[in-house]
Amino acid sequence: MNRSGYLKAAAVVMALFAIGLVGYFAFSAAFPDGLERVMEDNGLEESEPFYTAPLSYGEDYWGALLAGLAGFAITFGLVYLYLRGMKARNKA
Repeated sequence: MNRSGYLKAAAVVMALFAIGLVGYFAFSAAFPDGLERVMEDNGLEESEPFYTAPLSYGEDYWGALLAGLAGFAITFGLVYLYLRGMKARNKA
């Protein structure tokens, strides 16, 4: 497979991941994870955090979606820049 074939395959995988990410966050934001479930079962409550991240993905659907999309965009951008750098390096 040539280099453009790899780039096309990577783009397809990234697009499928982005679509799957939306579906994942649509269902995962409403349900507790393992630690939250154990705490609920034992009557424990979460204490106040000492630090709050600017994009929290555990509060609601839109926050989770925004955090996931931001992470995806940053990762995609870094991979794209890396591949462009490798392409320029191989041409020289």
